[in-house]
Amino acid sequence: MKKIILSILSLIVIGILTPHKTVRAQEENSINDVFIVVKGYEWGARVPKIIVEFNEEVTEVDYSETSVITDEVTRKVIDGYPSDNSGNKMEAPSRYVALELDVQLTAEDTSLDAAPLVYDLEKNENFWVENYFVSISDLKVISNEEELVVEIEKDAINNRVLPEADLFSNRGEFSGKYVNPLTSEEEELVLQYAAYEPGNLMESNDVPLIIILHGAGEGGTNIESALLGNEVTALIRPEIQDQYTNGDVNGSFVLAVQTPTVWMDEGDNTNGRGGGVSRYTEILMDTINDYVAQNDSIDQDRIYIGGLSNGGYMTINMLLEYPDVFAAGYAIAEAYSYYEYERNEDGTYKTPTETEDYILPDRWLTDEKVDILKNIPLWFVHAQDDVIVNPEIYVLPTYQALIEAGAENAWFSYYENVIGKDNPENQYFGHGSWIYFFNNEVSGVQDKDKIIEGEGFEPSTETLGGQSKATIDGVEYNTIFEWMNDQKK
Repeated sequence: MKKIILSILSLIVIGILTPHKTVRAQEENSINDVFIVVKGYEWGARVPKIIVEFNEEVTEVDYSETSVITDEVTRKVIDGYPSDNSGNKMEAPSRYVALELDVQLTAEDTSLDAAPLVYDLEKNENFWVENYFVSISDLKVISNEEELVVEIEKDAINNRVLPEADLFSNRGEFSGKYVNPLTSEEEELVLQYAAYEPGNLMESNDVPLIIILHGAGEGGTNIESALLGNEVTALIRPEIQDQYTNGDVNGSFVLAVQTPTVWMDEGDNTNGRGGGVSRYTEILMDTINDYVAQNDSIDQDRIYIGGLSNGGYMTINMLLEYPDVFAAGYAIAEAYSYYEYERNEDGTYKTPTETEDYILPDRWLTDEKVDILKNIPLWFVHAQDDVIVNPEIYVLPTYQALIEAGAENAWFSYYENVIGKDNPENQYFGHGSWIYFFNNEVSGVQDKDKIIEGEGFEPSTETLGGQSKATIDGVEYNTIFEWMNDQKK
């Protein structure tokens, strides 16, 4: 008897429908369209929700027997309700019904995640998939006092709803003619950008600006790749935005800039080794200046630049080329080379082999460059098990040189590996240390005294980067964002 009562209660809770005439929704042309809601996660863009648009208003929804398949992956439906056209829950009636789906993030087999934005190994870019079929069966709703049973299959790749990415609403491009570093010939360059602008702060004049530079896989002309290929959209969430203070209100601008190739491109459309000046150095600075000039609310003494991997290289490159512009920099899994690499006669890099990588003993990060960087507030983030950008030949000697040169406001969060929060059982590949940044988990730093005394680095995932805390004039900072907020030119 107890089991029967519980079953009846369950039917009431999920909103089982009252008896009505039943018709097949697709046969009556009751469905207008199907949309996918795309959100950024630690492992890229996923679909946590689909939206069904009906031609007539819906008053009740029953998803208890509903089956959903997205991109050939069967999904678990965890909720269903009337919604607005963006999938936000609302009171009935509505022409829209949203179905929330369980998102299984797996580091080992991403094919199970039904990702709409995927990485193309050959092109080294993220692309929206060509087709993204959504199949729905046995979704029951009441419309015009009839019970409709939804049976539909729809390619919804062009029906994307991007609730967080769309908040980066100021979008455009900047173009100009610049001299190619390798060929010395003038060329036309174009950068895409997207900016988040907190509406409640637009009348202020002291709002900081965070510039975020993507990794190698997020280049191209699809700016949404730069926002969702990695979880850049996390920068506009309250837990991070609230750490930027402007008098009585909190928040910051966020500007994402996208290169058509890669930031480490020195002029030949290829990914360099981090031992040269980027082809996009001047145009990136011009793009930033143009954006700042359009926004009087930006505090020009609080412009922060940073990036991931390729973008980490570009961060160091920009700080060296324009040391007086930025209040601080953050470099994550940065690929700015400490050493020089052997080149061909035309200036391009020699291709590494299994036995040779053509690294030279000469330093690309010279003492002169160290003298520039040591005076700029700078925070590094890296993981010990990064096999893409080996910390032994990138960040470790770089940070060591900075500390030995007397850098007082330079910090380094060093992790053993990369563990996520979306699914705590996930251990990601070591190069993805930016996951800690977007999860607001860059907190501990390496002990400078131990490094200077020769005790070396102590990677620590447990203490989120190190046993020490970034401390300036007696002020201890709990996160990289708290620290960044306090940096001014």
